[in-house]
Amino acid sequence: MKTNIFRKLTIVALFAFTVANPVFSQSKLEKAKEYADNYEYAKALDIYNSRYKNSTPKKAEVIKNIAHCYLMMNDINTAQTWLSKINTFNIYSPDEVFSFAQALKSTGDYDNAEAQFRRFADLFPDRAGNLDQWIASCEEAKEWMAKPKRFLVENVESINSENSDFGLIPYKNGFLFSSDRVVDRFDYSEKEIFGWTGNPYLKLFKISNIDGTNVSSAPELNVGVNSMFHNGPGSFDYTTNRVYFTLTKMQRIKPLPVNTDPTSFEMEDPEAYVNRLEIYSARLNGDKWDDIKPFEFNNSAEYSVGHPTISPDGNVLYFVSNMPGGYGNSDIYYCTRLEDGSWSVPVNVGSDINTSEKEAFPVMDKNRELYFSSDGHSGMGGLDIFVSHGEKGNWTAPKNLQYPINSPKDDFSPCIIEPGFKGYISSNRDGGKGGDDIYYFSKEFVIAGVTKAKLLNNKIEILEDVTLTIENLVDDHSSTIESGEKGKFDFPAEYKKSYQIKAVKDGYFSASIVVNTDLPADKDTLFVELVLDKIEVSKSFVLENIYYDFDKWNIRPDAAIELDKLVKILKEYPEIDVELGSHTDSRGSDSYNLKLSQRRAESAVAYIISMGIDESRISAKGYGETKLRNHCIEGQACTDLEHQLNRRTEFTITKIRAKSLSLNK
Repeated sequence: MKTNIFRKLTIVALFAFTVANPVFSQSKLEKAKEYADNYEYAKALDIYNSRYKNSTPKKAEVIKNIAHCYLMMNDINTAQTWLSKINTFNIYSPDEVFSFAQALKSTGDYDNAEAQFRRFADLFPDRAGNLDQWIASCEEAKEWMAKPKRFLVENVESINSENSDFGLIPYKNGFLFSSDRVVDRFDYSEKEIFGWTGNPYLKLFKISNIDGTNVSSAPELNVGVNSMFHNGPGSFDYTTNRVYFTLTKMQRIKPLPVNTDPTSFEMEDPEAYVNRLEIYSARLNGDKWDDIKPFEFNNSAEYSVGHPTISPDGNVLYFVSNMPGGYGNSDIYYCTRLEDGSWSVPVNVGSDINTSEKEAFPVMDKNRELYFSSDGHSGMGGLDIFVSHGEKGNWTAPKNLQYPINSPKDDFSPCIIEPGFKGYISSNRDGGKGGDDIYYFSKEFVIAGVTKAKLLNNKIEILEDVTLTIENLVDDHSSTIESGEKGKFDFPAEYKKSYQIKAVKDGYFSASIVVNTDLPADKDTLFVELVLDKIEVSKSFVLENIYYDFDKWNIRPDAAIELDKLVKILKEYPEIDVELGSHTDSRGSDSYNLKLSQRRAESAVAYIISMGIDESRISAKGYGETKLRNHCIEGQACTDLEHQLNRRTEFTITKIRAKSLSLNK
């Protein structure tokens, strides 16, 4: 059974629930209602499910109560099944019809959700003023799922348990997160078990390091800051070496006296408590936490404050509260740090961020982007994560992060490692390991391109069916694909990685390129073009950067490096013979330059033969100054660099021994 911790920490604590001493019941159904009223839904379900199974005919009220319990435990898939059963009875309420529509939306069944929203509008038109918004959000969600953003979202299984894990935050020596997992070495008393779920209260756990989905050590209980009840998400302030975190407090209240004994005229004062959130901070002292302090504006007698996050400079504290005067069920507020180190009076961040519904789990990254979760802005279902830029009370319109970072279920508690590129979220989406799980997201890049051919006349045309080998130069991993129609190809790539792409095709020289995916956040595609020279007789290629000193023919070290490239080509393509041609500049007589170029060509050929190439496959030809590359004819004033451009070496294909060449060697 999946339960959602957000419901427990935010819906419960921000909107408060009361736990009273049990009263005497007249029947099992009354006992189930008592459990439900005390938010012990697992116990209530045991009775309701048993009554449903054993009763004929099926009682509508039992079905409604079962649906309500599953909704409150946020087991949306099961709740949807029971809400659909209510349709067989004519006693549905507006809340049940609307809950059914929302449940369908939260399972990704957007078409049927739209139908139920319209049914709700038909049945209760006075409560359907937002029908167009509900329908539009379903249509948007369908579009986002059909065209997902290029992000990979992976479950961090090495952290997650069968219970709920969420709210990963970095701090100086590692990461913290909240979990209601069972710690094997503990024997839990009844007071240490949360009746809503039957699991232990949330505690803060720590891990030393995490890289993507790889965790270097098993989670450990973070001793020193955990209280008896729930311990929730927070933020580390590097400027003061303090962590701000959320605790729940069972605030004792005094309701009106009740009389549970009809034979007595005395009124009883039952013990009753309201569960609310508070913010605390603690100093990291070495490997220990000390100097634990309450937030100045904790006021658990009246309202909740929680989910703190600190701005990068440590001067603004953002948090969530249901204090009076807000826009909705829970709003985001901020305080600024005063000169004495205390915090200013809380200020609402405004209606650009806050709605009439729930805003929670604010997080600010190093670029001052505010991420938060909301079910009031247009979303996919449940809580969606949004981002806005600004500070304090001035913000841009929030942007939904869309699918797959968001899902039809609840998505919250972002932890941004590199803004726009990678980080962590918490979610109760389908396919998880527990109730809430921690997920790693990373931006996916696409390297797309086209393969072309260069012909003898330098004409460029599309070349299809080219084999491409892609090597990740960082992780030493390679894969092979082929270019398709119109020479197009693409493959997924990772952020800040280098790739070498080599293209080969029979009858063509291979081509390669190295690319890096260090792209800006608004780009996800890198385009490349690979041009393969067709192997044709009489086709010439310049060996770049083979230069000779004036009036010399010896092979310079820099020239040897370039000649090695020709050696590699001749070994890779043993079917071709080439002529190596040498050219001089215009200085000196024509006859002298012919002799000098011949010596240079023969010197280069001798080097190539010394590297293992059969001498029958290569010949030397000196061209002197007969084929100058620039304006530096004899008598023209030119710099030595300009003359050096004419002192060059080329190779020309003179023979191809086979029409079909195998290049995959």
